[in-house]
Amino acid sequence: MLYRQSVAPLFATLSLIFGSLGCGSVQLDYESDRVSTFAEVSNAKIYLFDDHVSGPPANWSKGTTNGGTDAAWEVLADDSAPSAPNALALIDTRGNTGRNYNLCWEPTRSFADVDITVNLRADGGSEDQGGGPAWRLTDAENYYAARWNPLEDNFRVYSIVDGTRKQLDSANVNTDPRAWHTIRVRQVGTMITCWFDGEELLHADDAKLSSPGAVGLWTKADATTRFDDLLITSAN
Repeated sequence: MLYRQSVAPLFATLSLIFGSLGCGSVQLDYESDRVSTFAEVSNAKIYLFDDHVSGPPANWSKGTTNGGTDAAWEVLADDSAPSAPNALALIDTRGNTGRNYNLCWEPTRSFADVDITVNLRADGGSEDQGGGPAWRLTDAENYYAARWNPLEDNFRVYSIVDGTRKQLDSANVNTDPRAWHTIRVRQVGTMITCWFDGEELLHADDAKLSSPGAVGLWTKADATTRFDDLLITSAN
């Protein structure tokens, strides 16, 4: 019963997204997926990070853009997580600064047209805070990323090509820096749309990264951040 209650908000969000895609309602057998890191519903991939504590999720990769040292990512017990009991946290950036971007991703599934939703909470960082999803990721130097930064009160979308970051759009957001928030990203072809806490804020038309790629999680420099309920849906 506790599991059913804790994931109810996630599947409410999932139902809204599927409805917007014209896919109808969502059905999930709670008991059969009770302790899964990865559940599959229709064409959705859902990572709850709830099957173990310690270390990154099994079979995930991590990397750092523009050199630096790979950050420490770990599944931690967190009763505050939107679908408790666990969340995936970047707990130590290991000295990364400036143009070092921290990544953790699931490498076995690739998407070009994609719809992504993830919950996140900014835990710390003096140079940078927050983070968000990365997609069309072919390696640690080439991908798109959307980032919420509570230090700057903004929400932005970027392309990163050969390690060089280019801002594609930006919006001001003023919100509780220590609360959990939700980022949603949808890309079809060259068109990118991003939402923050349900509000559509960012738009971009960009053709630099056209190949399918992995979906993962991203922070900049010394930002330590927690993530939960990563939902990935093919948007084609």
